[in-house]
Amino acid sequence: MAETAAPRRVDYDLTHKAAPYLDAHLVFPLLEFLEEHTTYQAGDVRKARLALVAKTNMVDYAIEIREELDNNNARLEGIPTVAEMEGRRDSVFATLDRLEKQTENLRNLLEDADQVDELKAEGKFTKAHLAEAHGVTAQDWVDYAEFAKFLYECGDYEGARDMLDHFLAINFPDGVSDTSADADGRGFRALWGKFASEILLKNWDAAMADLLTLRSAIDERGFPPLQALQQRSWLCHWSLFVFFNHAKGHDGIIDLFLADKYLQAIQTNCPWLLRYLTCAVVINKRRRSTLKDLVRVVSQETDLSGDPTTSFLDSLYIKFDFDEAQNTLANCETALRADYFLCNCADAFMADARLFVFETYCRIHTCIDIEMLAGKLVMDKDKAERWVVDLIRGSLLDAKVDSGANTVVMGAKQPSVYDQVVDKTRDLSQRTAALLGALEAKVCAEA
Repeated sequence: MAETAAPRRVDYDLTHKAAPYLDAHLVFPLLEFLEEHTTYQAGDVRKARLALVAKTNMVDYAIEIREELDNNNARLEGIPTVAEMEGRRDSVFATLDRLEKQTENLRNLLEDADQVDELKAEGKFTKAHLAEAHGVTAQDWVDYAEFAKFLYECGDYEGARDMLDHFLAINFPDGVSDTSADADGRGFRALWGKFASEILLKNWDAAMADLLTLRSAIDERGFPPLQALQQRSWLCHWSLFVFFNHAKGHDGIIDLFLADKYLQAIQTNCPWLLRYLTCAVVINKRRRSTLKDLVRVVSQETDLSGDPTTSFLDSLYIKFDFDEAQNTLANCETALRADYFLCNCADAFMADARLFVFETYCRIHTCIDIEMLAGKLVMDKDKAERWVVDLIRGSLLDAKVDSGANTVVMGAKQPSVYDQVVDKTRDLSQRTAALLGALEAKVCAEA
């Protein structure tokens, strides 16, 4: 019987699933990562990048990629030729000239840092004052927002961010949650643009603040159910850039993804995001209390074959199949190394996942053969023995190693009544707050 080929990194790639929920500019870093860290054909990744770039104002970059592919005799269907791109470049420059002229006065005003500071100090950095004292009209703000988006499409993320920051601060000082103040949705779209710009500039603190503001806006603007579901699906995908780069990101992704409305969006539209929630829960020792909630969510999924991280939890905590858990754990590292967001978490995940296997195995055995344990942990025998000894020395394991019998003998310690009570009531306050919030929302909806 022929052996089944070992899974490749590309077999676990989620880029093709995530891309429809991301802005084209946010997909560029993912494609660059794929080109360097997976076994995709380099030409295929460049074609995908060209297809995205061709839709933006980054025309020179698109021409560069197109010429490179043409030199390699790559087949390109449905993508503009170099001559067509050069014609579009003329159009982009014409638009740039027009928007620069239309926004010149307002830009000169807002780019004068001393004047802006003076207006803020006097409490005059408002839409009403700028209209009265400087003749700034509603159309000026429309042109200003259009120019910010144009710069973003050109790849000038810093310029776009600064303009959108001014636009939001003056036009929506109280935020964009209130649809009466943002009837045309221009402020809401500007916030998405600023969020994307902060991500691409890798300003993680500012991006985290924008993420929280967007979450509030989505939850409070009163979108129709289907549109709200779509907005939450987008936010979950965009948030991955922040959560796996910000210092408090692993707590943030657990709080967002396990919130009822966002969990519903994930289960309905994008269950592949459970990979990122699983990784965050496994490596976050301070939030192990959420493991039960995660296992419950995983148990509701009917198809886990495409992701070894969730399959690992299913095998270990639902089926209690240690052999299957061992096989899926061997594939987890391959999947994580091939993931743009999780590649730096692979070592931590593997270490904590092995500990999960060991802890679960120890609950049902009092004497464990080290060689067999090494197989369960996907480690060699000597390394497994050293690993167990380190756990015992660190007081993380009540056991002793019998070198003569080549076994680990577990202690007979039972949890105290105090420990049992703490375990049962650990999440009581959070669950009570969640119930009160749901009740208040229902009362408000019926009122």
